[in-house]
Amino acid sequence: MIAKLVCAGVDAFKEIYAPDENEILVGVDGGALKIIEAGYKPKIAIGDFDSGNLLLIARHAERMIIHPEKKDHGDLELAIQEIAPLEPEKILIYDSTGGRLDHFLAALNILICFSDLNIEILDERNSIFLIKEEAEILPGKYKYCSFFAVEAGTVISLSGFKYNLKDHPFPPFDNLCLSNEVETKGRVRTNKKIIAVRSF
Repeated sequence: MIAKLVCAGVDAFKEIYAPDENEILVGVDGGALKIIEAGYKPKIAIGDFDSGNLLLIARHAERMIIHPEKKDHGDLELAIQEIAPLEPEKILIYDSTGGRLDHFLAALNILICFSDLNIEILDERNSIFLIKEEAEILPGKYKYCSFFAVEAGTVISLSGFKYNLKDHPFPPFDNLCLSNEVETKGRVRTNKKIIAVRSF
């Protein structure tokens, strides 16, 4: 099962969404309206709904989970906590990269903190995901591939890229691996978590 979570940021969902046979659509707060406006029904709508039409969402969503406005976790994190027990093979997050930068940084934190889940953040130009040990990255629609360390003591190896590395120390805040390109079949090896960003 693929869980597709739609947030309330700048709307790219209707442009890049493609239905899958085994999926559930989850509206995160005002993101539920985007699912409805695109002509679909949210399986779950979750949040405090401070940025959405609650009555309209309630008419279309199969299930509503309403949280108080004052809470310790953001709506996206609450949605991830709700979806995780369903053990989805993949979680796609739409519309979390545009608009408020604090919400985007929170989405990156979720990517790192929930590293046991297969999460990918998508917008019209980018795919953001986490690599924990090894990954294979193939050429495709994305021209650039960048990597960012999130833990001290990270070592990275790259092969099949325009710029390759072998067992290179890669501390957090180091931009060495910005704007690389896959040339053949990119292979990434690391001893820690790193964020990968594919862009065009």
